[in-house]
Amino acid sequence: MEFNFENKVIIITGGSSGIGAETAKMFAQYKAKLCLVGRNESRLQNVAQHCELISGNVPLCILVDLIQAGSCEKVITKTIEKFKRIDILVNCAGKLKLGTLHESDIDVFDELMAIHLRVPYYLTQLASPHLIKSKGNIVNIGSSYLERYKPGFLPYNVSKNALEKFTRHAAMEMVTEGVRVNIINPGMTRTNLIHNLNIDEGDVNYAYDNLIAELGLKKILEPKEVAKLILLAACDMMPNMTGSSLKIDGAVIV
Repeated sequence: MEFNFENKVIIITGGSSGIGAETAKMFAQYKAKLCLVGRNESRLQNVAQHCELISGNVPLCILVDLIQAGSCEKVITKTIEKFKRIDILVNCAGKLKLGTLHESDIDVFDELMAIHLRVPYYLTQLASPHLIKSKGNIVNIGSSYLERYKPGFLPYNVSKNALEKFTRHAAMEMVTEGVRVNIINPGMTRTNLIHNLNIDEGDVNYAYDNLIAELGLKKILEPKEVAKLILLAACDMMPNMTGSSLKIDGAVIV
């Protein structure tokens, strides 16, 4: 399957690592013009350099914490200043924090709702006029864990469920404008999310081994596999696919 993203302007949040980074590199193979958004400067620059080597196009790198005031506006403004248009928005920025109703501070809930819902909502709102002009599309990154009920995942799952509902409603609002909105729900993927739980390096593989037991295929997803599905959702091959939730998780045992 050959995609055509040549000269398409694509914003990827969470572009410095994991699924976002692999998605950026894959878009670069098809000559896309990239705006990469992340919080880690060295990783963001490494991804940008890799993309430039692949495509010859120099990505725009925006180093921001998206939940901070003014950050979403900066992403859209800087992208338009450099590229004059926006064709695709990939809301990939995310965070995993464990929390329960009785043991967690409300700040955990607020933080996850901010990064998983408020940021995609606001970026979509800000990017909409430009996406309407380009007849572009939006791909949100959710989680197949939103269908599961496990202790410790309450605020994470609530925020990802909210993102899926937002995707479906946004798709309905934008369908008459020619803008598609879809969501990809990956299962456990080999990214930095587990490291963000402050697990010792030596325990990371142990954590993955335990997670594999819950997967029908007994394999952790690799970011490249999820990136391929993101490109499929973002391409123009299926113009009637909007408001869709696409799951890739190796048959998670609910």
